[in-house]
Amino acid sequence: MTDQQIEGADAGDVLDAEPAQGLDDVETLRQQLDEARQEASQNYDKFLRARADMDNYRKRMERTSIERATSARKEILTKLLAVKDNLQRALHYGESHGDNTEGIIEGVKLTEYQLNQILTQEGVERIDAEGKPFDPTDEEAVQTIHDPGVPDHQVVQVVREGYTYKDDVLRPAQVIVNVHPDAE
Repeated sequence: MTDQQIEGADAGDVLDAEPAQGLDDVETLRQQLDEARQEASQNYDKFLRARADMDNYRKRMERTSIERATSARKEILTKLLAVKDNLQRALHYGESHGDNTEGIIEGVKLTEYQLNQILTQEGVERIDAEGKPFDPTDEEAVQTIHDPGVPDHQVVQVVREGYTYKDDVLRPAQVIVNVHPDAE
């Protein structure tokens, strides 16, 4: 209000004009406060989502790391099994030829024992197949025979041993299976 308006107005009119302007300022401040609260809430939600995404990423990376380590370990253990096979062949050859090979056989036996200890410590287990029913998840039939005195689909001989690592088959056992011909 200008000075002339104040002179021509009642004292009550002047007092009423000032609170009206103050109420507008309070309303504006409240509106700004509400907007600031909404923005803060949105920013907090974004923060929570970003934090959850980071936690998920960290967990995924840990899982991937564990899977890679397990895969690398399985690859190494599979290579060790080939060494074990060669040791077994050498032992079999030495035992069947018996000539002055006692020192060699003893050394190979100790090496095989040591290798077996390592494989056992690492969680590798031999698949026990001989004399049991054929299991295609753990065994690979390389030959079949027919012996009426042996139950149908029973493993009669293990040609190459198979191994598991934890719950996975590292290498299936190669076996000879007894099969009865179907009576038609």
